[in-house]
Amino acid sequence: MNHVVNMHEAKTQLSKLVALAQQGESVTISSHGRPVAKLVPIKPQPVFGMMKDKWPNVPLSSFAPMSDEEAAEWGL
Repeated sequence: MNHVVNMHEAKTQLSKLVALAQQGESVTISSHGRPVAKLVPIKPQPVFGMMKDKWPNVPLSSFAPMSDEEAAEWGL
């Protein structure tokens, strides 16, 4: 649902309007009856490396090319 508020109401009720955005609502802010801004919810962004301590360390040798013998064992 989209809520429309004037600039004065937006200034005095900002916390309430942000709470609406956190709940998935959007809020249009108007000035002199014309829309000038929109407050919308954002999707949380994943943090790179967030789970780094949850996984075992993989040695760099794991990424080395296979030898011909290893490839033959895998049928490659």
